[in-house]
Amino acid sequence: MTGGKKTSSTYTLTDSVGQNAPGQYDSTGYTVKAGFQYIYESNIPFSFQISNLDLNFGNLVPSVGSTVSNTLTISTPTAHGYDILTIANHPLKTIGGNSTIPDTKCDSNTCSESTSDVWTSSTAYGFGLNGSGDGTSSFFSNSTYFRQFADNSAGETAKIIMSENIPVKDHIATITYKVNISPDQTAGTYQNSINYIAIPKY
Repeated sequence: MTGGKKTSSTYTLTDSVGQNAPGQYDSTGYTVKAGFQYIYESNIPFSFQISNLDLNFGNLVPSVGSTVSNTLTISTPTAHGYDILTIANHPLKTIGGNSTIPDTKCDSNTCSESTSDVWTSSTAYGFGLNGSGDGTSSFFSNSTYFRQFADNSAGETAKIIMSENIPVKDHIATITYKVNISPDQTAGTYQNSINYIAIPKY
């Protein structure tokens, strides 16, 4: 048995040798593509892009939620899709200081780094994210649902926020970052780093 992709200056050949019944078979509700050469049919390279790497909330007003956003774009070859995970190096923290803006717990104190919930209250303080678009519906029901970032400094592990189980080309999700501070929040310039990890499924 063999199979693969052969090329020269004048031809390209993909083949399946020794496999029983290679070919495409269609019936109601499904399609079977039997043969090694089908792994080459889409020829989509794996790629992952983030639209903006420097996000700035500007001056924050207590009890007024502020948001910024960027987009994630992913393409995966013929396989089983992808997962995109995210983690922060630490909570939003003053430069050279120890004051932090806590992770959001949403309106009902129920959201976490792995569970989203509604966050609309002006008295629910913290920092969190929402995802909308391709691959996010399993993690965020709508634009009012937020969750915490996993915190590397606390020993937490990166969590999936975007996932699909099919090959995709240029699928896009918008990630919205929200911060809401209390009137008692210490003044200063706060920052952290957010890491995204794109993993193809095979």
